[in-house]
Amino acid sequence: MTLLILLVYMLLGALLTWPCWLLLRRALRTRHPLRCVQPYRPHLPQADATDAATPPSAP
Repeated sequence: MTLLILLVYMLLGALLTWPCWLLLRRALRTRHPLRCVQPYRPHLPQADATDAATPPSAP
């Protein structure tokens, strides 16, 4: 009987550890900075705010 109770507690501990481990992994992953998708190119000219508001010219 004692061995059966020990087995039940071990299974219960394993079942409770699994979601806690997933939450811990997610919390640790959010602490990492986001990766930049586009490389930083400072030599490119900056677009003006007026350029974005005008539609492209028709040929």
